[in-house]
Formats: sequence, structure tokens, C-alpha cells
Amino acid sequence: MIRNNKLIAALALSAACTGAQALNDQPAAGQSATTSFATAPGAHFILNGGLTYGGDTLVTVNYSDGSSGKVKAGSFVQLGAGMLYQMQENPVALQITANYHYDLEQGSNGTVLFYRYPIEALAYYTGNERWRLGGGVRYVLNPMRTITMGGKYRISFDNAFGLVGETGYAITPNFWVNVRAVLEKYQPNDYTINDVLAADMSASPSVNGNHIGVNFSYQF
Repeated sequence: MIRNNKLIAALALSAACTGAQALNDQPAAGQSATTSFATAPGAHFILNGGLTYGGDTLVTVNYSDGSSGKVKAGSFVQLGAGMLYQMQENPVALQITANYHYDLEQGSNGTVLFYRYPIEALAYYTGNERWRLGGGVRYVLNPMRTITMGGKYRISFDNAFGLVGETGYAITPNFWVNVRAVLEKYQPNDYTINDVLAADMSASPSVNGNHIGVNFSYQF
């Protein structure tokens, strides 16, 4: 395959997050020198995005320039949106998000992609204004590995449950950076070629999707 640089997605995400931080670091006219980082009680719409790494290697791609790349079951980009509810009487926040999580290797003559749609439900301890510690579960919908190169070769996986642990730090009152770890695995289901069933893979070993990651979230 002739390589298109996979780092473009990471650089674009980093630039977007840096831009968001720069916008929100500008003090408003008459703003007090002391800023509260506490999340206001009630519901907040949130956007998040980040990078992850880990899991079993699903496909190794060799490029015409001699380099290689790997599509892994715990990588690479996760984007999402949802709601966060900060309780008024207790230092607890509840968050639910719908996400798109994928890893990709792409050349001019083909694409290797592993994608899935995690729904996450997390609870945070928010007793410290600038730090939060939390965890929860995620239900991963429609995990799929596809190779498109002279045809379409697809392995589908069963929906899966995962466990999430996360700690976050408030850069601004609305902008958070979070470090996380996720435990999950995927069970292969079937293998199709050009949408025609080629093999039942339900007896195959499960795939390790455990990963670590860093993400950014903005709450409105």
C-alpha cells in the first residue's frame, strides 16, 4: 500500500483542542482574579475527543516505502458527545456519552479500519474543583474490522461490555483533560467477503481491546 500519514488525525485533534483552550483562556471584561473551576449544578452538554492506544494487533500493513502500520483493537481516536449532570447537594457528577472509536491505516489503494460505537456511563467524584476521579461502564456496539482493497473483507464482533477508569483535570472551568484506562474484549462473530458470509468465527478466541488514553472534554 502507498501510505497516507496516520498522524494527520492526531495533529488535527490536538490543534482543535489547543484552539478551544486558547479561546477559553481569555478573561472576560471585569472578571475577578479568582476563578472558580467548580462545575455548576445541573445538566451540561459535552463534547469530547482523544487518542487511545492498546489491545491486540488486528492487522499489520506493509507500505511500498518500506514502513508498516498496525490496526489495533484498543486504538486510536475516540470522538463523542453527551450530557453531564452535576449534583447540587453532593460532590458527584454523572455523565453519559455516545462515541465513535476507530483505528485506521490508509493507502492510495486500500483501507484497513476497525471501528465501534461505545456508549459510556460514568460517575465522578467532584469534591475538588480542578480534579475529578471516576469510573463506569461502556457498551460497545457494532465492532467491525474491514479491509477494502480489491474487495471488501469484513470481520464482525459481538457487542461488548467494558470497564472505564478516568481522572480529569480542569484546564479552564469548561475545558478538561482526562487520562483513562479501559478493560474490554471482543468476540469474533462472522467473516464476510463482499458482504457474502465466508466463515463462522464464533468459536475463535476473543480479542483483547484493553487500552489507555488521553481525551479532552468541553462542557457547555
